[in-house]
Amino acid sequence: MFSLRVRLVIFIVFTLLFGIYGKENTSDFINNYKKYNTVCKGMGFEEKTCKGKGVIAFNALLTADQQRPTKKAVIIFKKVILNSGNAYDATTGKFTAPADGIYSFTWTIATDAGKYLNTEILMNCKPFSYNHVNGRDGSSNYESGSATANIEMKKNDEVWLRAYDGGGYARDTRSSFSGFQI
Repeated sequence: MFSLRVRLVIFIVFTLLFGIYGKENTSDFINNYKKYNTVCKGMGFEEKTCKGKGVIAFNALLTADQQRPTKKAVIIFKKVILNSGNAYDATTGKFTAPADGIYSFTWTIATDAGKYLNTEILMNCKPFSYNHVNGRDGSSNYESGSATANIEMKKNDEVWLRAYDGGGYARDTRSSFSGFQI
């Protein structure tokens, strides 16, 4: 039913958790663990560790309305809610990859009735995706639009949002920018 490899792993797990027949002392446990670890490595299993691997994630909000940003102006989200790994810079609005990997970014832009804002996400000046939010005339509600971009980045690559064209309007803390390493 199970392959030899799977049966061995199951045996190892139960042995490590419960000891052999419940009579194993601490030094027996450590010696057996070392033996099992050697066997697993010999079978091709890799030792995984979380050492040095912190979570990279951020979430930031606008602190004030963005009224009529100029064409290609960086949209800076200054109110940082989360910045695990310190990769987002609230003074420049740019995220700098601390390591190679795939990163997922999501941004939401809210606007008032009758107003709009077109934004784009860029990596190292190259556009990856766009977001258009258009508050319908005659509406009494805020309108919002969200977009997500998954981007493969190298260490020190930068990602940021900017106004795609001139004009527009983004509503303060109802607009956000976030990202994390996948």
